[in-house]
Amino acid sequence: MQRHEGGYYIRLAALDRPGTAATIARRMADEKISLESIMQRGRDRKPHGGEDPARADKPAPVVLITYATSEDAVRRALAAIEQDGVLAEKPQLIRIEKS
Repeated sequence: MQRHEGGYYIRLAALDRPGTAATIARRMADEKISLESIMQRGRDRKPHGGEDPARADKPAPVVLITYATSEDAVRRALAAIEQDGVLAEKPQLIRIEKS
């Protein structure tokens, strides 16, 4: 399966600080992984706007969808991102099978 080629759905719990998105993108580019889509949701907010101090350190969910690539390359990129210290949790990875 490490040589499997296809798209991937990747969910990250990223620390919400400057440079995190750039770090993630750089590590993907280092492994020649092209991204079809990137979506980042903000942390939970107060009902009427503004930051909730109780959630200030909560990570922001980031979802990446890749174009076809190898699972080996994705796993190397995710290992490097984890080493960079920009994630709060282990990444979630799902293969996208197209027929």
